Amino acid sequence: PAGFEIDVANAFGEFIGKEVEIVNTDFSLLIPALETGDVDILIADMAKTEDRAQKVDFSVPYRYSSTLALVNKDFANLHNITNDMLEDEFFAIEDANFVGLSGTKGVYYPQSKGVKVTEVTEIGTGLIEISQGLADILIASNEIHSFHAADAENTTVYEGIKAQDASNFAVRKGDSEMLEKANEFIASMYEDGGLYNQMAEKYDPIIAEFLHNDDLGLDYIVTPAN
Repeated sequence: PAGFEIDVANAFGEFIGKEVEIVNTDFSLLIPALETGDVDILIADMAKTEDRAQKVDFSVPYRYSSTLALVNKDFANLHNITNDMLEDEFFAIEDANFVGLSGTKGVYYPQSKGVKVTEVTEIGTGLIEISQGLADILIASNEIHSFHAADAENTTVYEGIKAQDASNFAVRKGDSEMLEKANEFIASMYEDGGLYNQMAEKYDPIIAEFLHNDDLGLDYIVTPAN
């Protein structure tokens, strides 16, 4: 296995002086594997939720994803939507037609703002509707930049939403020793010369390519919003 979380997991093993064995399993089986003792810690881009927090203990955050909007370009021009527009003003645009992927922030975040959302079960359906002007706005995470790059002619990105989603390590409920080590390790990653500084050379170009923005790199996904 390879990737960002794998590099973080291997570094955590070095930090606590333990050999790391990576267990590759379906996301839905991660918490059960932790509960049964098959694994000792989860480093899997997992967000803390009320339901999950009843089953496992979570560390402090170690990475973040933004909340962004893909907007039909004609609709954006008609309503003068720019990144300077306040979030409350954006969600108060009359007659805006929101489309979102079922079970994701694309539905629950606009709904939390009192907005009606048409749900789709495939993200491709929502993207087509935005491109063709059948819908006006789609909310998602960092992948919005890729969606826009795929059809820059008909879409634009609104970046004025302040909400971020944090990802955390997870340990067995009551495992205070592992939780303390996890939090100490995460704090060390943010220090000058820490793991994130060391990983930047590798991951800056990867993230810039994914986001289709050469100005964005590792800091974009590990730094909390002000």
